Amino acid sequence: MSMSERGDQLQKLLGVLARHSDLVAQAFDGSVSVGDRQRNPGIEALFAIGALKPYDEDIYRLNPRLREYFTDYFSSYHAFQALRRVSGTMQQAQEQWHELRRLKRSHGTVREQDKMYAALDESIVDIAYSIERNLRMLHSLLSTQYGNVENLMSKMRQNRYYSRQVVQFLHDVEEISAFVDRAEEETTESGMHEVRHLVTRRLGARRLSWISQIKDAQAVISGRLFEAKLMEARLKRLSRFALWLTQNQTVGGWDLFIEKDIPMSVVRPVGITLRPQPDVADTDATTSERLLLAVSKLPDPKGVVVAAPKNEAPQILIEDDDAQIVEVEDPVQKCLRELARHVTQREEPVSLIGWKRAYPEIADFSDDAWLMFSSLQLKGVGLRLNFSVVADDEPFAVNEGFYDIEVSKPKGRAH
Repeated sequence: MSMSERGDQLQKLLGVLARHSDLVAQAFDGSVSVGDRQRNPGIEALFAIGALKPYDEDIYRLNPRLREYFTDYFSSYHAFQALRRVSGTMQQAQEQWHELRRLKRSHGTVREQDKMYAALDESIVDIAYSIERNLRMLHSLLSTQYGNVENLMSKMRQNRYYSRQVVQFLHDVEEISAFVDRAEEETTESGMHEVRHLVTRRLGARRLSWISQIKDAQAVISGRLFEAKLMEARLKRLSRFALWLTQNQTVGGWDLFIEKDIPMSVVRPVGITLRPQPDVADTDATTSERLLLAVSKLPDPKGVVVAAPKNEAPQILIEDDDAQIVEVEDPVQKCLRELARHVTQREEPVSLIGWKRAYPEIADFSDDAWLMFSSLQLKGVGLRLNFSVVADDEPFAVNEGFYDIEVSKPKGRAH
């Protein structure tokens, strides 16, 4: 078939679609059925060219490939619509490339080589288009917060679904990158520079941009899943409180009898306005450097004017031998000093939570605050820390949680 004949047939095909555009639009939104004498010839014409496919008895739907084109044009995607896989097309391109090399070595006809080159060109263009289409769909879904579903739980399920889809999509693009590297090397050996130019221009020059966009989408999905975990815990607390309020609508509040010897940890303290101050006892090197930098920028002290002494009677200091000043030692600092001394005298690591349990003086200290505070202090004196990490099945974990820290002496230190 010549190019002119193919062009004429294409024009006739587009003419049929244009004449029956109302039926095409109706089939895109749902389905069309026979029964109307005015519409039956149009349905038969669209069925003859493959634009409509039978769905049920006397009911037709739009060709899925034609529907996919309209969906991409309008960026109107169904819920949980899968990304297009490109691995099959990539395997097809590999076989076409191997066949083209065989024709080149066996001195095949020029016509055969041209046909195979055209087929390879079509496959590579299809790969590039599929990747671009997947990226457009991802960006559309992420920017509209999955507008094709209505409730929050469905949105989160789509987040998890596309989290798995993106992992597979990234794997396919990495395989395409490996195919590009092999093809560039083999085309140089075979002397087929036009194929090398085709693969490099269509795939090689764009793979870094593709991988970057996929990882950006991956980061957005991972961030939303992390926020959903935090929101889920808050919603559970809110729902429990809302249920209690619903069941106890006549309750006006709680009256508590406060005794004088009630523990201070039970009473909510009144907030005090504080001005942020740097912690000069912090052993972190970055904090010390910033404190020294801030001090160096302070202006020089001005001259102190000493007032003339007045003729006053001398002050009398009364010394009371019976008064004794007792300095109360901070139990937390005492616990840390004993822990550091204990660690440097043994080979086995020591659990911070286990050490805290042995000191009732710091029982009011929460485990979280103890781990955060003591780890910084012990790290500042050169001890080694090993975090006991919590296992997490999340595919894109943002933070790694830990439930305990084991402290051991530095390497090479003797008893």
